[in-house]
Amino acid sequence: MPENTSATRPPVVTILGHVDHGKTSLLDRIRHAQVAAGEVGGITQAIGAYQIEHHGHKITFIDTPGHSAFSAMRRRGGQAADVAVLVVAADDSVMPQTVESIEHIKSAGIPFVVAVNKVDLPGVNPDRVKTDLANNNVYLEGYGGNIPFVNISAKTGVGVDELLEIILLLAELEELKDNSADIPATALVIESSLHPQIGPLATLLVKSGVFNKNDNLFLAKKNIGKIRSMIDFTGKTITSAPPSMPFQVIGLAEVPSVGDLLTNLLTTPEASSGIESSAEATLFDSEKPTILLKADVQGSLEAVLGFIKNQANIVASSVGNVTDSDIETASAAGAEILGFNVRIGSNVARLAEIEKVKFTNFRIIYQLFDYLKGLQDKKTLAQGPKIIETGQATVLKVFNFKGTIVYGCLVNSGKIKLHDQIQSSRVSSIQVGKANVDEVKKDQECGLVLSPKMDLKPGDIITATAVES
Repeated sequence: MPENTSATRPPVVTILGHVDHGKTSLLDRIRHAQVAAGEVGGITQAIGAYQIEHHGHKITFIDTPGHSAFSAMRRRGGQAADVAVLVVAADDSVMPQTVESIEHIKSAGIPFVVAVNKVDLPGVNPDRVKTDLANNNVYLEGYGGNIPFVNISAKTGVGVDELLEIILLLAELEELKDNSADIPATALVIESSLHPQIGPLATLLVKSGVFNKNDNLFLAKKNIGKIRSMIDFTGKTITSAPPSMPFQVIGLAEVPSVGDLLTNLLTTPEASSGIESSAEATLFDSEKPTILLKADVQGSLEAVLGFIKNQANIVASSVGNVTDSDIETASAAGAEILGFNVRIGSNVARLAEIEKVKFTNFRIIYQLFDYLKGLQDKKTLAQGPKIIETGQATVLKVFNFKGTIVYGCLVNSGKIKLHDQIQSSRVSSIQVGKANVDEVKKDQECGLVLSPKMDLKPGDIITATAVES
């Protein structure tokens, strides 16, 4: 494995599978802590998170419960993770909660490795597991697919090192970027409770940025406390927590819900570290659009911020491609994401669709400004014509026919009609096959001619708008 660099962050791993198939025993073996013996009925009592180091590489594990009663919490665990481990016992093979776990992993859109556990038991047949998984559309390497697997024994430790190596390889392929410079810092609540003496407690998993002692904590636009104490998974007091690190926080004014996304800054450009409880300070200007801004480099980001700082409520701004934490931050604030020369990966795009977060990318800066002005106009038009979104499409290919630029597109949602507005351009022609048409709908491929033409590339997402009287 290559050495960790400042450009990467530790992967977050969730362990899923049927009850009593050895999830907690495996995690116990990995982190060398005897917690499994204290559990009742083989069911983990609460979701926790732990971080280990393997050959110089840190890995964070979310310990999710295996009982079907906790399926919703397990699903949240999957969405929080970068990589999943599906544990299947060699003696039982695929069971009902194994199938549930497969569905959760596929729903989260993350890579996974199958750990065939209990291979030390006499008379077991690991090949049966591979056949049963194939019957559930999970095809392992060497069995018609490319999903990695490893035979292990959580009891003896056989195969566990190989499992950790596969986890690190999957994480490396995911290119998990170090987003510690992101502001505001964001964290997912993976466990919360009310302690009779201490008060509200929560275990947070840092998604981006860095949390420090004495930081304020905000849920959407509401201040819900301040970090008075930070405790890591070993029980030690810490003063900061970088991406992928779990920690328990003391200082909350209320108990957040599992799955809540917390930040350490007010989501306004004017927010300062001294603001703690001013309700007025957390309110956005209702006459301005609310956006999250992404740019390719710091210079571009500063240029755009300098121009639009008084035209929009900016919940966050950072350099780099759109991440899942950006989607979660935008969703919590009801914001739209505007990008300048950035991209959105397929997994992140799926999360955006689920969370109903709109993302529009621009390659020419004045087009971003024009689009923002359009958003502002929609906010300020109390009466009269209304600008509505009619559809979105992904650019598949760009053609040049004797000077006429045709954008080959796939409609993702809604419909796109002749004369619809796309940023500062209009749709002047729509072609399906060799026929000219007036509109195209979801899942249709088409050729669009825009006037004036735009600097679009394959993978860009375009949004069509129209005036509604």
